[in-house]
Amino acid sequence: MARKSKNKSRKPYIIVFWEGESEEQYFKFLKDKFHENANLNVHSKKGLFATAEKAFSSNGFYYDDMLDVDEIWIVFDTEVEMRPNWDRNWDVVKKLRRKCKNATVKLYMTKGCIEYYFLLHYEKTQPLIVSVKDKEKVLKLLSTKYCPGYEKGDKDTTWEIAEHYETAVENGEWSLKRIADELEGTADENERIRRLYFTDSTFTNVHEAVKHLMEMSRS
Repeated sequence: MARKSKNKSRKPYIIVFWEGESEEQYFKFLKDKFHENANLNVHSKKGLFATAEKAFSSNGFYYDDMLDVDEIWIVFDTEVEMRPNWDRNWDVVKKLRRKCKNATVKLYMTKGCIEYYFLLHYEKTQPLIVSVKDKEKVLKLLSTKYCPGYEKGDKDTTWEIAEHYETAVENGEWSLKRIADELEGTADENERIRRLYFTDSTFTNVHEAVKHLMEMSRS
């Protein structure tokens, strides 16, 4: 059962939807790390927009929590193949905002593969990520130079990478500044997210979730 309203904690209540086991493990690390500051619920089933929509439906897992949840995070890799689904996915975001009236819905994205974001835990880098080969190069660099033995979804190595989250925040900010011209004039956050969803540039904004949790821990 989902957490009932009468048991609502004063800590911000955040629900995370994810597309891969590496993202799942990373956010489980954040749940463990920041448990004193946030009630971070990493959804038990893999899935993004359709999964989130179902979870808040009338018979969904979080139906009883709709007015309690403070934030909904949807974490995924941007791919060219996802672009035709923008309108449908954004409709889900708007539905969640209407249903969960007290919640902010956030999209946390990485170009091509989560391993690019993981690389930012160690260095400032912005390689081209378009093809499968490009993704394989990023994975190989991560698993040989920085975190030997890393494999997608492996808890131990993913948590080892996550320990460097403060560096990831710094380098993630750097990566966004490198594409600042593409985001110029986006005072509206919705438009900023749309441009990131469609960009061909290598980027991540996942570090903004970590930065948010860090700020909670200081308040």
